[in-house]
Amino acid sequence: MIVIDLFSETKLAASKTEARRLIQQGGVSVNEQIVKDDKLSVNLSGERLIKVGKRKFLRVKQG
Repeated sequence: MIVIDLFSETKLAASKTEARRLIQQGGVSVNEQIVKDDKLSVNLSGERLIKVGKRKFLRVKQG
């Protein structure tokens, strides 16, 4: 799943535009790795920790 789509489905960002802005500013990480590409594909097999800024985070796993 593309990281921008993941943000819109999980409501971590209000819109895809806001998600792109957060990624460009370096405020997004997946499993403690900073996301630099808004077209990054995130493999959801297993559990992933997605963080936005310092206070918003979510554990995601495909069920």
